[in-house]
Amino acid sequence: MKTAVLCLGCLWAAAWTVAAESPRTLADYQVILSRQPFGTPPEDAPPPERVIPVQESFAANMILSGLYEEDDGNLRAAVVDKKDNRYFSLVVGEVDEGIELLDVDYDKEEAVLKKGDEVVVLRMSGAAGSQVLTTAEQEDRMKEAQERRLSYAERRRQRMLARQKPVEVPKPIYTGEELERHLQDYQMEVIRQGLPPLPVQLTPDRDAQLVAEGFLDPVDEDGYITEYPEEELYYEEGY
Repeated sequence: MKTAVLCLGCLWAAAWTVAAESPRTLADYQVILSRQPFGTPPEDAPPPERVIPVQESFAANMILSGLYEEDDGNLRAAVVDKKDNRYFSLVVGEVDEGIELLDVDYDKEEAVLKKGDEVVVLRMSGAAGSQVLTTAEQEDRMKEAQERRLSYAERRRQRMLARQKPVEVPKPIYTGEELERHLQDYQMEVIRQGLPPLPVQLTPDRDAQLVAEGFLDPVDEDGYITEYPEEELYYEEGY
Protein backbone atom coordinates (compact mmCIF):
# COMPACT_ATOMS: atom_id res chain seq x y z
CA MET A 1 0.00 0.00 0.00
CA LYS A 2 2.82 2.37 0.87
CA THR A 3 4.48 1.45 -2.38
CA ALA A 4 1.33 2.31 -4.41
CA VAL A 5 0.99 5.72 -2.78
CA LEU A 6 4.60 6.46 -3.46
CA CYS A 7 4.28 5.53 -7.13
CA LEU A 8 1.17 7.73 -7.50
CA GLY A 9 3.09 10.64 -6.06
CA CYS A 10 5.90 10.02 -8.47
CA LEU A 11 3.52 10.08 -11.43
CA TRP A 12 1.93 13.39 -10.29
CA ALA A 13 5.34 14.99 -9.85
CA ALA A 14 6.41 13.81 -13.28
CA ALA A 15 3.24 15.17 -14.88
CA TRP A 16 3.73 18.56 -13.17
CA THR A 17 7.31 18.69 -14.38
CA VAL A 18 6.26 17.96 -17.97
CA ALA A 19 3.47 20.55 -17.80
CA ALA A 20 5.83 23.17 -16.41
CA GLU A 21 8.36 22.55 -19.13
CA SER A 22 5.76 22.68 -22.01
CA PRO A 23 5.60 26.19 -23.68
CA ARG A 24 2.26 28.10 -23.65
CA THR A 25 0.60 29.01 -26.97
CA LEU A 26 -1.86 31.79 -27.88
CA ALA A 27 -4.64 29.26 -27.89
CA ASP A 28 -4.12 28.73 -24.16
CA TYR A 29 -5.11 32.40 -23.58
CA GLN A 30 -7.83 32.66 -26.22
CA VAL A 31 -10.61 32.36 -23.62
CA ILE A 32 -9.23 35.40 -21.77
CA LEU A 33 -8.61 37.41 -24.96
CA SER A 34 -12.14 36.76 -26.20
CA ARG A 35 -13.47 38.63 -23.18
CA GLN A 36 -11.45 41.75 -24.25
CA PRO A 37 -10.32 42.71 -20.73
CA PHE A 38 -8.38 45.69 -22.16
CA GLY A 39 -11.15 47.00 -24.42
CA THR A 40 -11.62 46.91 -28.19
CA PRO A 41 -8.35 47.06 -30.09
CA PRO A 42 -7.96 50.33 -32.08
CA GLU A 43 -8.60 50.24 -35.79
CA ASP A 44 -5.87 51.17 -38.18
CA ALA A 45 -5.99 54.96 -38.77
CA PRO A 46 -6.35 55.96 -42.43
CA PRO A 47 -3.29 57.58 -43.95
CA PRO A 48 -3.33 61.40 -43.81
CA GLU A 49 -4.76 63.14 -46.85
CA ARG A 50 -2.11 64.60 -49.09
CA VAL A 51 -2.78 68.22 -49.97
CA ILE A 52 -0.80 69.63 -52.84
CA PRO A 53 0.70 73.11 -52.49
CA VAL A 54 -0.95 75.98 -54.31
CA GLN A 55 1.99 76.14 -56.71
CA GLU A 56 0.99 72.71 -58.06
CA SER A 57 -2.76 73.40 -58.30
CA PHE A 58 -4.81 74.66 -61.22
CA ALA A 59 -4.82 78.11 -59.56
CA ALA A 60 -1.04 78.41 -59.37
CA ASN A 61 -1.00 81.48 -61.62
CA MET A 62 -4.39 82.95 -60.71
CA ILE A 63 -4.96 86.24 -58.92
CA LEU A 64 -8.21 87.39 -57.36
CA SER A 65 -8.55 90.88 -58.83
CA GLY A 66 -11.93 91.96 -57.52
CA LEU A 67 -15.15 91.12 -55.68
CA TYR A 68 -18.46 92.77 -56.54
CA GLU A 69 -22.01 92.67 -55.19
CA GLU A 70 -24.50 93.00 -58.02
CA ASP A 71 -27.91 94.68 -57.90
CA ASP A 72 -29.67 91.34 -57.42
CA GLY A 73 -27.43 90.54 -54.44
CA ASN A 74 -25.26 87.96 -56.19
CA LEU A 75 -21.55 88.13 -55.44
CA ARG A 76 -19.15 88.08 -58.37
CA ALA A 77 -15.42 87.29 -58.34
CA ALA A 78 -13.02 88.56 -60.99
CA VAL A 79 -9.92 86.44 -61.63
CA VAL A 80 -6.81 86.94 -63.76
CA ASP A 81 -4.83 83.92 -64.94
CA LYS A 82 -1.28 85.10 -65.51
CA LYS A 83 -0.42 81.88 -67.30
CA ASP A 84 -2.24 82.96 -70.46
CA ASN A 85 -3.15 86.51 -69.42
CA ARG A 86 -6.84 85.58 -69.31
CA TYR A 87 -9.50 87.44 -67.38
CA PHE A 88 -12.80 85.94 -66.31
CA SER A 89 -15.50 86.60 -63.74
CA LEU A 90 -18.06 84.30 -62.17
CA VAL A 91 -20.98 84.46 -59.78
CA VAL A 92 -21.43 81.68 -57.24
CA GLY A 93 -22.38 78.47 -59.08
CA GLU A 94 -21.09 79.53 -62.50
CA VAL A 95 -18.46 77.52 -64.40
CA ASP A 96 -15.87 78.78 -66.87
CA GLU A 97 -13.64 76.27 -68.67
CA GLY A 98 -14.12 73.72 -65.91
CA ILE A 99 -13.54 76.20 -63.07
CA GLU A 100 -16.49 76.69 -60.73
CA LEU A 101 -16.95 79.48 -58.20
CA LEU A 102 -18.14 77.80 -55.01
CA ASP A 103 -18.14 80.67 -52.57
CA VAL A 104 -17.34 84.35 -52.07
CA ASP A 105 -16.62 85.96 -48.72
CA TYR A 106 -16.91 89.68 -49.33
CA ASP A 107 -15.79 90.64 -45.81
CA LYS A 108 -12.66 88.45 -45.84
CA GLU A 109 -11.97 89.25 -49.51
CA GLU A 110 -11.84 85.57 -50.51
CA ALA A 111 -13.16 83.43 -53.35
CA VAL A 112 -13.29 79.61 -53.48
CA LEU A 113 -12.71 77.96 -56.86
CA LYS A 114 -13.00 74.30 -57.80
CA LYS A 115 -11.67 72.33 -60.72
CA GLY A 116 -11.88 68.54 -60.68
CA ASP A 117 -11.15 67.41 -57.14
CA GLU A 118 -9.10 70.49 -56.24
CA VAL A 119 -10.63 73.31 -54.21
CA VAL A 120 -8.59 76.47 -53.81
CA VAL A 121 -9.16 79.64 -51.79
CA LEU A 122 -7.94 82.76 -53.57
CA ARG A 123 -7.39 85.90 -51.52
CA MET A 124 -7.04 89.52 -52.51
CA SER A 125 -3.75 89.57 -50.64
CA GLY A 126 -2.21 87.61 -53.53
CA ALA A 127 -0.83 84.15 -54.22
CA ALA A 128 0.94 84.06 -50.86
CA GLY A 129 -2.43 83.95 -49.13
CA SER A 130 -4.01 81.30 -51.35
CA GLN A 131 -4.70 77.81 -50.02
CA VAL A 132 -5.72 74.34 -51.23
CA LEU A 133 -8.42 72.88 -48.97
CA THR A 134 -8.57 69.37 -47.59
CA THR A 135 -11.81 67.40 -47.80
CA ALA A 136 -12.66 68.27 -44.19
CA GLU A 137 -11.88 71.94 -44.79
CA GLN A 138 -14.10 71.91 -47.87
CA GLU A 139 -17.05 70.61 -45.84
CA ASP A 140 -16.54 73.26 -43.14
CA ARG A 141 -16.21 75.95 -45.77
CA MET A 142 -19.46 75.00 -47.47
CA LYS A 143 -21.32 75.09 -44.13
CA GLU A 144 -19.95 78.55 -43.44
CA ALA A 145 -20.88 79.64 -46.96
CA GLN A 146 -24.49 78.57 -46.48
CA GLU A 147 -24.76 80.56 -43.25
CA ARG A 148 -23.09 83.55 -44.89
CA ARG A 149 -25.46 83.49 -47.86
CA LEU A 150 -28.41 83.56 -45.47
CA SER A 151 -26.84 86.59 -43.81
CA TYR A 152 -26.34 88.31 -47.17
CA ALA A 153 -29.94 87.54 -48.13
CA GLU A 154 -31.20 89.12 -44.93
CA ARG A 155 -29.09 92.22 -45.51
CA ARG A 156 -30.42 92.50 -49.07
CA ARG A 157 -33.97 92.19 -47.76
CA GLN A 158 -33.37 94.99 -45.29
CA ARG A 159 -31.92 97.21 -48.03
CA MET A 160 -34.90 96.54 -50.28
CA LEU A 161 -37.30 97.43 -47.48
CA ALA A 162 -35.37 100.63 -46.84
CA ARG A 163 -35.63 101.58 -50.53
CA GLN A 164 -39.36 100.89 -50.63
CA LYS A 165 -40.03 102.92 -47.50
CA PRO A 166 -41.50 106.31 -48.48
CA VAL A 167 -39.27 109.26 -47.78
CA GLU A 168 -40.68 111.43 -45.06
CA VAL A 169 -40.58 115.09 -46.03
CA PRO A 170 -39.82 117.16 -42.95
CA LYS A 171 -42.55 119.57 -41.97
CA PRO A 172 -41.67 123.25 -42.41
CA ILE A 173 -40.77 125.11 -39.24
CA TYR A 174 -42.71 128.22 -40.27
CA THR A 175 -45.95 128.50 -42.23
CA GLY A 176 -48.40 131.25 -43.11
CA GLU A 177 -48.04 134.56 -41.29
CA GLU A 178 -45.30 133.18 -39.09
CA LEU A 179 -43.24 132.35 -42.20
CA GLU A 180 -43.79 135.86 -43.59
CA ARG A 181 -42.62 137.47 -40.33
CA HIS A 182 -39.58 135.23 -40.27
CA LEU A 183 -38.62 136.20 -43.85
CA GLN A 184 -39.11 139.89 -43.08
CA ASP A 185 -36.89 139.67 -40.00
CA TYR A 186 -34.26 137.73 -41.91
CA GLN A 187 -34.32 140.23 -44.78
CA MET A 188 -33.71 143.09 -42.35
CA GLU A 189 -30.71 141.30 -40.83
CA VAL A 190 -29.30 140.63 -44.29
CA ILE A 191 -29.55 144.33 -45.19
CA ARG A 192 -28.00 145.41 -41.88
CA GLN A 193 -25.01 143.12 -42.55
CA GLY A 194 -24.54 144.56 -46.06
CA LEU A 195 -25.26 141.24 -47.76
CA PRO A 196 -27.20 140.88 -51.02
CA PRO A 197 -30.89 141.16 -50.10
CA LEU A 198 -33.38 138.37 -50.64
CA PRO A 199 -36.24 138.73 -53.14
CA VAL A 200 -38.55 139.66 -50.30
CA GLN A 201 -40.48 142.96 -50.23
CA LEU A 202 -40.29 144.63 -46.82
CA THR A 203 -43.39 146.08 -45.28
CA PRO A 204 -43.52 149.90 -45.14
CA ASP A 205 -42.95 150.02 -41.40
CA ARG A 206 -39.92 147.73 -41.61
CA ASP A 207 -38.58 149.67 -44.56
CA ALA A 208 -38.99 152.93 -42.59
CA GLN A 209 -37.19 151.36 -39.66
CA LEU A 210 -34.14 150.54 -41.79
CA VAL A 211 -34.21 154.06 -43.24
CA ALA A 212 -34.22 155.50 -39.75
CA GLU A 213 -31.32 153.23 -38.82
CA GLY A 214 -29.39 154.45 -41.88
CA PHE A 215 -29.27 151.13 -43.68
CA LEU A 216 -31.60 152.23 -46.52
CA ASP A 217 -32.05 155.48 -48.42
CA PRO A 218 -35.51 157.13 -48.27
CA VAL A 219 -37.54 156.79 -51.48
CA ASP A 220 -40.78 158.32 -52.70
CA GLU A 221 -43.90 156.51 -53.86
CA ASP A 222 -42.34 155.94 -57.28
CA GLY A 223 -39.26 154.44 -55.79
CA TYR A 224 -36.94 157.44 -56.29
CA ILE A 225 -34.46 158.42 -53.61
CA THR A 226 -35.67 161.61 -51.93
CA GLU A 227 -32.43 162.54 -50.20
CA TYR A 228 -28.97 162.55 -51.80
CA PRO A 229 -25.54 162.48 -50.33
CA GLU A 230 -23.65 165.77 -50.33
CA GLU A 231 -21.36 164.60 -53.19
CA GLU A 232 -24.28 164.03 -55.56
CA LEU A 233 -26.00 167.31 -54.53
CA TYR A 234 -22.79 169.26 -55.17
CA TYR A 235 -22.53 167.76 -58.65
CA GLU A 236 -26.15 168.51 -59.63
CA GLU A 237 -25.97 172.18 -58.59
CA GLY A 238 -22.91 172.67 -60.80
CA TYR A 239 -20.40 173.70 -58.18
